[in-house]
Amino acid sequence: MKNMKKIATVLASLCLALVMVATLVGCGSGKEFDSVQAYVDAQKDQIEDAKKELEGTGMSVEIKADGDTLVYRYIYDVALPVSDEVTAQFDANLELYKTQFDAVLDEMAELIDVKNPAVQMIYENPDGTVVYTHTFTK
Repeated sequence: MKNMKKIATVLASLCLALVMVATLVGCGSGKEFDSVQAYVDAQKDQIEDAKKELEGTGMSVEIKADGDTLVYRYIYDVALPVSDEVTAQFDANLELYKTQFDAVLDEMAELIDVKNPAVQMIYENPDGTVVYTHTFTK
């Protein structure tokens, strides 16, 4: 249990660091992007830098658009158990970072021509098994 709590805390911190990538685009007025994909494309360099920051941490990340959703897909190098205990640890950390996710959603609503912006986190084992997923919406 203690080890799972440590893993969840570290991963939540990494998640937070990468979520902040989404707030690196300028502070213009009006809708600067016609889609979440255009928003992601405009941040290609920042996303690549974020991916490099994860090197050696035991996971990699893919940041992509899926319709009106900004998706952070984290892939572990070594499999984690898929269990209620792991899910509970991730769930316990969500409230700690809600403010940051809300800020990303606010920015998406301001900068992107989307009706229902969302941010999704997906944590996967190397074989593609989903360990945890959560979607933040307005």
